[in-house]
Amino acid sequence: MGLENQKSKIKYQILIDLEKIYEGEFVPACNELKSLIEKGIRRAICRHCEEATCVESCPQDALKKENGDLKRANFLCTGCKTCLLACPFGVNIDEIVEYKVGPLKEFIKGCPYIEEGKFKESEGIVKIEENVFVKGVNWKKQLGMFNV
Repeated sequence: MGLENQKSKIKYQILIDLEKIYEGEFVPACNELKSLIEKGIRRAICRHCEEATCVESCPQDALKKENGDLKRANFLCTGCKTCLLACPFGVNIDEIVEYKVGPLKEFIKGCPYIEEGKFKESEGIVKIEENVFVKGVNWKKQLGMFNV
């Protein structure tokens, strides 16, 4: 059963704490959630640069800006890490893999970055998919540009 089918059966919500990910070393127990983590980072932390150097630097055209979000084409990405070097803000992370088939609930158990419960969008919490939220300090708030 693919992730799309799994999401429709999920009766709980999860919150991915991006701050914990940036504070420490990535935990292997979270490997199955890397694509969700990447999506959350791109939605909540990425600065969505007007002329995104990460997009311009990709030799495979795997990164694209679509509807204000940065998207990565998994099948085009060769893992060359050029986008990591090109981002002046260190937003992109190295550990990114595809989802593997299996129940999402199993992957959540061992990952210390995940909380289960009920969540809604608020200060510092962004919804990235149905029942999936991320928590992270918005870059504008970090710089004192506005109160989010």
